[in-house]
Amino acid sequence: MPQLDKLKIPLVWEKRPHLTLNFLGRADSKLVIPLIPQFHPFLLQPLYLDTLYNRHEPTILYLSLAKSEDLLQLQASISSSISSITPQPRKFLPHITIGRLKRTDPVSTKRFIDRISDFESPQFSSFAVDKITLYQSLITQAGTTHQKLATFSFATS
Repeated sequence: MPQLDKLKIPLVWEKRPHLTLNFLGRADSKLVIPLIPQFHPFLLQPLYLDTLYNRHEPTILYLSLAKSEDLLQLQASISSSISSITPQPRKFLPHITIGRLKRTDPVSTKRFIDRISDFESPQFSSFAVDKITLYQSLITQAGTTHQKLATFSFATS
């Protein structure tokens, strides 16, 4: 987003902006496969830029999403199928992660959050969701990378 580059914020852009539905942990991805035929493509509407701040984790820059019953049902189905193996750490907040603030001091973090809240978000187009992709997070000293495990397409009418 060129407008954000002008803010000169130490931001690491996501190589693949993404929406995290669940953390599978040790759950077998095969638990998700039977759920996919129940779902059909649906639209999501990004609304505005916002941040998630946690003192012990990098601050996340994300696009908030308009409420989508289809998305909430998909997430709830996956969560329910794996809950006995991997309980989810937090309540689901539908959003698309687009960047992370590099680790900085608290003053720089506050400045980042203030600049984003003052930033006028552009109008975003809705987009179709027609599949889910499962990724494995690999944490190394160089940072976190994500390895694609499988992609599942939704049923078509």
